[in-house]
Amino acid sequence: MYILGIESSCDETAVAVVERGDKNAVLAEQIKSQVDLHSPYGGIVPEIAARTHCAAIDLLTRQALRQAGLGIDDIEMLALTLGPGLVGSLLIGLAFAKGMALAHDLPLVAVDHITAHIEAPFISHQEIAYPLLALVVSGGHTSLFYLEEKFNSRVIAKTRDDAAGEIMDKVAKHFGLGYPGGPLLDELFVKGDPEKFTFKMPRMSDGGPDFSFSGYKSALLRQAQALAIQPGSQDFYDLLASFLSALVNYLIHKTLAAAKGLPVRSLIVSGGVSRNSLLRQRFSRECTHLNIPLYLAEPRYCTDNAAMIAWLGYEKYLAYPSLNYFDLYLNSYSRASFRESGKHR
Repeated sequence: MYILGIESSCDETAVAVVERGDKNAVLAEQIKSQVDLHSPYGGIVPEIAARTHCAAIDLLTRQALRQAGLGIDDIEMLALTLGPGLVGSLLIGLAFAKGMALAHDLPLVAVDHITAHIEAPFISHQEIAYPLLALVVSGGHTSLFYLEEKFNSRVIAKTRDDAAGEIMDKVAKHFGLGYPGGPLLDELFVKGDPEKFTFKMPRMSDGGPDFSFSGYKSALLRQAQALAIQPGSQDFYDLLASFLSALVNYLIHKTLAAAKGLPVRSLIVSGGVSRNSLLRQRFSRECTHLNIPLYLAEPRYCTDNAAMIAWLGYEKYLAYPSLNYFDLYLNSYSRASFRESGKHR
């Protein structure tokens, strides 16, 4: 089956073509990045994002089909992101996919963006076994899920304030480094000493398992101010390296602590921040030490992409073939909270 996937949840317009059932391969992926458009503002401007999706989505679809060597008549199913994300951005993808589905009489499957990130490692590692623990860490989300089986998940922990990637963006913006912050901090890490400065690991006042990242930013800014650290100095690079090291250690500590208390056969780490080289290195080292099978999404499938949307759309279509996806997901935007199935809790 040939599936056309559409992703427009935030600031990247993506269209992919995948084949499932025979080759099980990604045949094409076209992505329009908006980094240059949002960089002057140090973050995403929703109106700019939505307008850019509108301008790019049709062309990207044509390019993806051409790259795959297919025509629209060869496509057998459409998959799109319904949420979570920026409402304006999501509506562009929603309207485009709905129109295409109506015009070409194609089944339409809407999928949850975060669940698609969990699915991303399956593109390269179809041997992943359940039950599994999945950490989704990005600029907008930091959550830990336990899945007994596909489409049967529960939230183990979530951030109570900023997401990990959002903290990186705010730190980079404060020091005038640019946007997005994650890749910039990753690049600068090698210039500093990650053990020079100390950051305390957050603990919830109620003893809960959730994440909290805002304290890391506050601690970094306090130390920079107290020591009059200037960008470009060695102390500056040491501070950034120590900050990133502490952030990664916190993610690993919380994730592996949860893994020890659950029957887990696989551990998944995905989302945009999972491209970070330090995070990948340390997660791999710790999971090898604990003999936990670790599955990281390929770097190209860590950030927002349509391949993971199409991949999950196919799995969902197989699991619930009698569900009226078109009406269920398109009559009301509030259905975004429905997630992947009635089993999701």
